[in-house]
Amino acid sequence: MKHIYNWLLLLLYAILLMACNKELDRRVERGLQFAGENRKELEKVLEHYKKEPEKLQAARFLIANMPNYHSYTSWEVDSLKNIIKSAIPLKGFILKDIKEKWKGVYFQKDSKIYDSHIITSKLLIENIDLSFEIWQNRPWSKRYTFDDFCEYILPYRIENEPLENWRKMYYERYASVLDSLYKGNDVVEAAKVIVNYLKNEGFASNHDFILPHLGASFLFENRIGSCLENCDITTYVLRALGIPVATDYYQISPVFQSRHYWSALIDTTGLPVPFNYTEEEMTRGYYGKRKAGKVFRRMFGVQPERYSGLYTNSTVPALFSDPFIKDVSNGYFRNTIEVTIPAKNKKENQF
Repeated sequence: MKHIYNWLLLLLYAILLMACNKELDRRVERGLQFAGENRKELEKVLEHYKKEPEKLQAARFLIANMPNYHSYTSWEVDSLKNIIKSAIPLKGFILKDIKEKWKGVYFQKDSKIYDSHIITSKLLIENIDLSFEIWQNRPWSKRYTFDDFCEYILPYRIENEPLENWRKMYYERYASVLDSLYKGNDVVEAAKVIVNYLKNEGFASNHDFILPHLGASFLFENRIGSCLENCDITTYVLRALGIPVATDYYQISPVFQSRHYWSALIDTTGLPVPFNYTEEEMTRGYYGKRKAGKVFRRMFGVQPERYSGLYTNSTVPALFSDPFIKDVSNGYFRNTIEVTIPAKNKKENQF
């Protein structure tokens, strides 16, 4: 009887795996089609890894999700980045008249430059090779899944920053620091060494303008911005060193009544170790002084729909129809917390 039960489990797993691969095949083909004239660059990557199954799967993961990623560019964004840069010696202070002059700039009106249309096979192959090389040489990597690697180490970008080849640059600057200060196999302790080093490099706080992510090259030399920018710095550095990290956030902070971000190291237990490198010491089991609220994480890969048709329904608010947002509240709360709120105006739709 037990033999039959085990066989049925294996059969079920095989069926699910086939279904997942079929869906990935469909999304990879969509990614290739979306690339248009640049399709040949993506096909070069797939051809390059045809004899390396894991790297091929990693490339397929990136290409399948690539149509959703883009950057913004304009002279206004470039000018504002220069203004922010000039504020570093002043600890982030910018004169009121300058802020007034630029307060009406909204980058969302700028044209989107889609990765699929401009990315090169060279950039993707270097990103994949470096990701695998450093990851496979880290002692803690054996305690993570391939999916963890794809989400928290492999991505070639964060969200809407300029498309750049950043991984080697950050690795060469910080790998020797990590190797000289820590030689153990505890991922949290390794991250703590680098986070403390980053803190000593300094960071100027500035929240004056609404901009896309500033980008790897800019932040490599210019440590300034909001909580989002110090999360981005952490992401570039730790991922380049083979340490899995994500950015978690409150859509509405219980304290600030606005969105608030922090970094979250993904521990070998699967639980987050939250921190803000400019403020908090990284400690297992310590979730900071922030009041509890619903916690979300932006993933690189599309997340499964919680309800069929959710992502394409125009009546669903953007937060809930964003296919890259994952609810990670359970990683922060010891017990499930449910709140029931009566709906005053019920609408006649499935949600």
